[in-house]
Amino acid sequence: MKNKKADTEKTERRKGGLYAKVNMSVKSANIMVATLVILLVAALIFVVSHSGFTVKFDTDGGSHVESVKVMHSNYINVDPPVKEGWKFKGWYKDRACTEEWNMSEDTVTDSMTLYAGWEKV
Repeated sequence: MKNKKADTEKTERRKGGLYAKVNMSVKSANIMVATLVILLVAALIFVVSHSGFTVKFDTDGGSHVESVKVMHSNYINVDPPVKEGWKFKGWYKDRACTEEWNMSEDTVTDSMTLYAGWEKV
C-alpha cells in the first residue's frame, strides 16, 4: 500500500517556490536592480562611443594621409602617400619598417599607427 502522505509531500509545492530560501529584502533587491541597470547603461554608452578603432598613418615626410576609423576585423584601404624623390614601398606595423601590413590580408584588431616605407629613387 502506498504512503499517501509521502506522495503528497513530494508533489506539493513549497511556499515561495524557487526563491523560498533567498533572504533578501525588497529594498536590497531594488538597489541591486538599479545598480545593474546603471552598469548596463554605462556599458552601452562605452560601446557606442568606442564604435571602432582609429588607424593613424605616419608618412615620414610624405603627403598627409587622414586617419580612419574602422570596426574590428575590417580591412583598411587608403591612397598611398607621395614623397618627392622616393618610391612608396607600403605600410608597416613598426617604425623600422620590418613588419609589413598587407592591406588585402591584415585586419584591424586594435587602434594603431601604420608607418610608410620608402625607397630612394
